[in-house]
Amino acid sequence: MASGLPSSIKLIYPNAKITWLAESPFVELIRNHPDVDNVIDWPKNQWRELAQRGAYITLFKSILRFRRQLKNAEFTLAIDAQGLFKSALFAFWSGATTRIGFNSKEYGQYLLSKTIDKPLSNQISSEYRYLAKYLGTDDYTLHLEMGRQAENSARLSLSSNGIDDNYIVLAPFTTREQKHWPLKHWLGLIFLIRKQTDIPLVILGGPTHITNANTLATPHPNVVSLAGKLSLAESASVIKTCTLLIGVDTGLTHMSVAYKRPTIALFGSTCPYTYTDNTSTHVLYKGLPCAPCKRKPTCDGAYNCMTSLMPSEVINVMVDYL
Repeated sequence: MASGLPSSIKLIYPNAKITWLAESPFVELIRNHPDVDNVIDWPKNQWRELAQRGAYITLFKSILRFRRQLKNAEFTLAIDAQGLFKSALFAFWSGATTRIGFNSKEYGQYLLSKTIDKPLSNQISSEYRYLAKYLGTDDYTLHLEMGRQAENSARLSLSSNGIDDNYIVLAPFTTREQKHWPLKHWLGLIFLIRKQTDIPLVILGGPTHITNANTLATPHPNVVSLAGKLSLAESASVIKTCTLLIGVDTGLTHMSVAYKRPTIALFGSTCPYTYTDNTSTHVLYKGLPCAPCKRKPTCDGAYNCMTSLMPSEVINVMVDYL
């Protein structure tokens, strides 16, 4: 979502050197961005492991080294684009005199020098576009660049499963239960797709999704699960050349929108983006009175906002893309 921000910043400050700080698993998504000069890897998982082992002295030394690394870079401007306490803390640790970010419920704004309220908008990346405008430009374009190695590896994974350039990606998995579409609905959708076309289906996900992905792939021909087999950059490269992506509110779906691939996005408990730069994006959203509940569902686990979305509704939209 924030992938357009470095390019916007370079328009305002053409001679700026931009460093992006990210958690280790996401560094590969940023490394090849043409307007990012450097990436700092925050070893969050390493810190967590040290804390769990009780290695507090080693953890404290690692935190000090990390803070020193930020200080030594001599940043003049820090932008907290995430709006969390941890991201505001890193901006503070950077030593930058000017620290810009959002007001938030986590009170990270007290570590910043200039703060703004997040906008209420149905446009994709609205808060990052607003940051760019605050800095001085209305120009904002999502930009993902994974690099040749990831693209070649993704192409090899597809070809080894007998898949060429014509395939549909399914992105069924995400972090919070209330954002999932029921597994039985995915099975029903795959059944309906198979009645319409024999185009290959590729299921993407992480290592924790392998079992459910295999459940979806097993009953039908020409359905391949690559869940847990690809890096994030390789998954993005698979999405970049897909014919269509169908997914829930998850990073893989947002990648499809950024790559301007035909996309059907299923939203329920979170605010949908109904306006994007990708005219081939179609959002399905029931807009129930309780939605969006975000992280505080009130339905006792029924998740009606997602269960009431039927496979037939998805297939009715999908036929326009085939």
